[in-house]
Amino acid sequence: MINQVARSLSEVSIRYRGWVAVIIFLSTALMALNLLRIDVRTVFSDMIPSDHEYVDVHEAYKETFGGSNKVSILVQARDGDIMTLPILQEVQRVTRELAKVSGVNSFQIVSLASRKLKSVRASSMGIESVPLMWPDVPETEAGIEDLREAIVSNPLVYGIYVEPDLSSTLIQMDFYDHLVDYSRIFPQVQSILDASPVADKVTYHVVGEPILYGWVDHFLDETVTIALVSLGAMLFALFLLNRTWRGTLLPLLSGVVSAIWALSIGVLLGFNFDPLVIVVAFIITARCFSHAVQLITRFDDICEGEGISPRKSAEQTMKELFRPGLLGLVSDAGAILCVLLTPIPLIQKVSIIGAIWVVTIGFSAVILTPVMLSWVKTPLRNAHPLNLRFLLTAVLTLAVRVVETRARFFVIPVTLLVVGLLVFKATDLTIGDATTGSPVLWEDSAFNRDSARINASYPGTEQMFIVIESEENDALKRPDVLAWMQGFQRRMERLPQVGGSVSLADIVLDVRRNLYEGNPRYSELGATQLENGELISFYMQGAAPDDLAQFADPLFRNGSVILFFRDRQGETLRQATYQIRRYIDENPLEGVKVRLAGGSLGIIAAVNEILLSDQIEAIALALLVVILSCLAVYRSSASGVFFIVPVLISNVVTFAFMAWQGIGMSISTLPVVALGIGLGVDYAFYIVDSVKEYLERYPESEPMEAIRQSLFSAGRGVLLTSVTLAAGVLFWSLSSLRFQAEMGTLIGLWLLVAAFTSLFVMPSLIRVLKPKFIFGDSIKNAESGQQTERLAQSTQ
Repeated sequence: MINQVARSLSEVSIRYRGWVAVIIFLSTALMALNLLRIDVRTVFSDMIPSDHEYVDVHEAYKETFGGSNKVSILVQARDGDIMTLPILQEVQRVTRELAKVSGVNSFQIVSLASRKLKSVRASSMGIESVPLMWPDVPETEAGIEDLREAIVSNPLVYGIYVEPDLSSTLIQMDFYDHLVDYSRIFPQVQSILDASPVADKVTYHVVGEPILYGWVDHFLDETVTIALVSLGAMLFALFLLNRTWRGTLLPLLSGVVSAIWALSIGVLLGFNFDPLVIVVAFIITARCFSHAVQLITRFDDICEGEGISPRKSAEQTMKELFRPGLLGLVSDAGAILCVLLTPIPLIQKVSIIGAIWVVTIGFSAVILTPVMLSWVKTPLRNAHPLNLRFLLTAVLTLAVRVVETRARFFVIPVTLLVVGLLVFKATDLTIGDATTGSPVLWEDSAFNRDSARINASYPGTEQMFIVIESEENDALKRPDVLAWMQGFQRRMERLPQVGGSVSLADIVLDVRRNLYEGNPRYSELGATQLENGELISFYMQGAAPDDLAQFADPLFRNGSVILFFRDRQGETLRQATYQIRRYIDENPLEGVKVRLAGGSLGIIAAVNEILLSDQIEAIALALLVVILSCLAVYRSSASGVFFIVPVLISNVVTFAFMAWQGIGMSISTLPVVALGIGLGVDYAFYIVDSVKEYLERYPESEPMEAIRQSLFSAGRGVLLTSVTLAAGVLFWSLSSLRFQAEMGTLIGLWLLVAAFTSLFVMPSLIRVLKPKFIFGDSIKNAESGQQTERLAQSTQ
């Protein structure tokens, strides 16, 4: 049936080639108009899982206990400490200016100059709770000295918002998630800091999700430039090796048509285009190039080798390569669609657009390329005199030699041995971030240096909160509840990556200590609920209602314990959530429910857990898609198992490389991995189907003859594509975004492994195993023919 469809489609497409070309070009031009409305930006809500208990907690309490878009600004004195009038005034200036930043939650700006950091003082006149440095900065030496003493004596400030040696202080701010626009926040914060009147006295170190993705947006022009340079490098390599303009421009044409359609459909669906997934677009464009190069290579073989006219050669090319092309596209689209099951909007959008993009290759390459080839006038003309095809021929000759000789019997055991060793390394692959800094940027980037600086002097830049819920008013004032908070904090602070914690219990301890003139012996919780309530009311004297918002709601039914982490590595979060659950199970509270987890790390922990549970399922489904596709095309279950070989090899090698390089399986890398499943098998489809096609045309031919023809025809296209695409991918290593550079290297590795597997492993398997879905009855016919010939010779 597929052969009939291929024959009919190729005949119609070439017969009405003018109309086909006009329809494709006109519709593409109309679709291109939508690109004027393309939205290139990172949307925070796209990265939040749609169904997870941590996300439910975060969404319920993010406006009070802290969201996932916190920004920390470290103000560092160049000389001495910050306790000088110019630096304290600078802290005040920055604090006030931050309230004007787009989307900021002004109630979540915390610094020495904010109303939220207080000092509790006890005297003969009573208890007073006053802001440390609000609304005015102390201007006298005596006032600054009093501020110094108030900071040092306040455990809720000293070490948390002010460095122990007083050389720096932190300013923290949070944003309303629905108003977050990273492209606006980053330049606005930078402009505030750049306007410093005391730049000669202080330095600034800034971290947080809005700053991180602001850097990504900052490098967008560079990313586009690298993509264009990579594209140019691939085209140059194609031109150099193909020596024809058609071999260079037609892959570009098919790639442009496919990109216009996919991006335009994305605009019509209302999708934004995240800068971090540009690498995914590059992978799919590489697939489009690959299909076009295979068609051009086969066209050259037919037109030049068999002396057939360009028009007939184009029709025959389309007919012969329709089956492997269709199989490759279905496998690619199916593999990326499997990721749609992951309940993370960004991944789901990438999955939908990726699948649409792959499907468009069906007409941009499989149909349009043969149509354009049918108009070639002089197929034998070379565009330049430099002939480098001997390099390709040398590799292909080596592949043929491996299959011809006994070396083919060693390919299987050697491959099994290598893959087996790599499997052990692949088991070290981390779910989540695998590095201490952000994996999006290089370790020596300004962002990661700032992050390391803050984490070295403060409890941590990353935050997670757990929630204590009750239906009872003033439940948080109960001695057992406050004691639970205190015990929980001490348990969590034993973990090496937890730098500290803070909760309502710390406020109660601090107030009681100050009642006894700061004597640390009296840092104890109240004995009764009433006493704890009185201590809290002392703290709230003269305070605004929202000053305790990050610790408790107004009725003291729901409260939080905030944990500070020094990194967001996958293993750190797994250990933390395990210890939290363990402590909750071991220390139940009557009438109180403890839930985890909110904040930026709560969201990341939710993403990691989803990836851990869904990645195996997604990969398994993608493999099933490959098997079912092969079953539908070749009507053989053995074909599905046979084509799993290159998929497993390429994936094991890639996972081992990711583990070796410290690249974690994250929300950004998962779409790349899903696309890589199709990437690993596409080349094999062309090699194997070329063997099958040759045997169908010449059923009396020898298996080795069919394999040799396949390697020098389809194999040349595979080698040409992998080499040129890998050459283009190398330029991604120059990116200022570590993620882009690593994904570029990963794609290059995937291409080379897939090419090696298709040229050396798969032909050897064909020769050794002789699968029936390829050879059918041709082997039996050949063997009976040989027996008849020997019998005839013996009777003479």
